[in-house]
Amino acid sequence: MQKRIRIAAFILAAILIFSPSGTSFAAEHRDLSDEEIGAISQNCSSIKIRLQRVQKDDAKNRVYLGSQYETIASKLMLNLNLRLVKNGMANALLAEQQTTFMSERDRFKNDFIGYSQEFETLLNMNCKDEPQKFYKQLEIVREKRADINSSMKRMKDIVSLHYQTIVELEEDL
Repeated sequence: MQKRIRIAAFILAAILIFSPSGTSFAAEHRDLSDEEIGAISQNCSSIKIRLQRVQKDDAKNRVYLGSQYETIASKLMLNLNLRLVKNGMANALLAEQQTTFMSERDRFKNDFIGYSQEFETLLNMNCKDEPQKFYKQLEIVREKRADINSSMKRMKDIVSLHYQTIVELEEDL
């Protein structure tokens, strides 16, 4: 049993070390200057190419993070809680952390869907003819991305707390 707890703690530590930070990308809403409008209009095609690369990278990251979060939820938290219950050592704190993590994971999924939809709207806009409208949509996309980053930070915090709880449980055994 202690060996499994050590393995679980090691996995959690590895995930905490390699997960992205919760940096926020949210921008303030503002009107663009004539110079900025001209720059967006002039560089529209290169802006869209860069945004398409970001979208492609985001999709890859979403798949990766989604699988990591699923692994944490099902193979670590759920399995550990089931094993503890089976051995008559149920831990309410670990169960609560599992529930919170799964709820946050669902929020992350929904946030990412909303972000992807807004991003797709941005890519379908004509930045050459409507740079101000394009920029306002870009601000919306940034806010949605900040929501995703906040969700990722909350999950990271839950995993960190879960790790600490496991370490304390191991010490009590």
